[in-house]
Amino acid sequence: MGIDAFIAQFKTYCQQRFSSKTGTAVSYANAVKYLFEFMNSSEISNALILEIRSLEPDIRDSDSIFYGDLEKFYTSTGRSSYLEKGFLKAALPILFKFSDTYLFQDADDVVLLQEIKDNKVVADYSKDRLRHELPIAEKVVHNYNVRRISGTVKESYKRICSGRKAEKYFISFLTDLGFRKNQDFFDVANNKNYGYDVRFFDVGLEIKNIKNGYFFLSDNEIARLENTSTHLILVDIDNGIWFLKNNSKWLSRTIDDIKKLRNYCKDYFSNLDPSDIKIIIDDNVKNYVTDISDYSRELVMKTIVD
Repeated sequence: MGIDAFIAQFKTYCQQRFSSKTGTAVSYANAVKYLFEFMNSSEISNALILEIRSLEPDIRDSDSIFYGDLEKFYTSTGRSSYLEKGFLKAALPILFKFSDTYLFQDADDVVLLQEIKDNKVVADYSKDRLRHELPIAEKVVHNYNVRRISGTVKESYKRICSGRKAEKYFISFLTDLGFRKNQDFFDVANNKNYGYDVRFFDVGLEIKNIKNGYFFLSDNEIARLENTSTHLILVDIDNGIWFLKNNSKWLSRTIDDIKKLRNYCKDYFSNLDPSDIKIIIDDNVKNYVTDISDYSRELVMKTIVD
């Protein structure tokens, strides 16, 4: 759907919530419209709304990098009042409620997560079991022979459980060091208002299970790594926990290569879309990761937050 059509319906939705005699509905609609423009979006989609949901903490944080860029855009176009007077922040919850009804944006993974009993996913940290061996993937070989494989739903279930175990393991690691859940850090992996897994003080952390020597990055995860303070935590349960900064040369080069590959397919193989690209952990990454799995509380703070 185009921006103008979406904003017209959103404004009507706001007018039903507020008195039509006030300018609140118009201000909310304009604030959201200019956010869409800032994000270079000509079409409104589920993916765009989900991306804005994930960016909401940064939109509300005036000290974030994203907010700084947003402020420059609004100011340069003479629209700074929509930020200064809080219209954009106030409009976001209404935008999400409207889009939940209008765009039906629940993803398959979210529905599947609801069927997984989270308390059944357990992965406790133990310093005594650490091996500190960064998993390096074997050379990838594709086999096109017909073979029996698990069904799609079962594979999705296993993938989500694997990721959740890594998240639970990292959370157990934090609590073992004395960090307080819901005070020092927040488990937001199943909260679609965020675009990452753990909010550690003011830092967003994306947790990846690297047991098999590889991981994947969604488009939204790439966007957050490039534009906000989100960093990667690589986890191999009972082996180690590695911190990878979003501006590391290895990660920056990897993301750049993903974009080049997709652009190449767009130009030369238009019927192919390499969406899920397996990111192989190789020997080169060792120079850019920090094994924090047996760090003290102070060192973890210094490494991730400072």
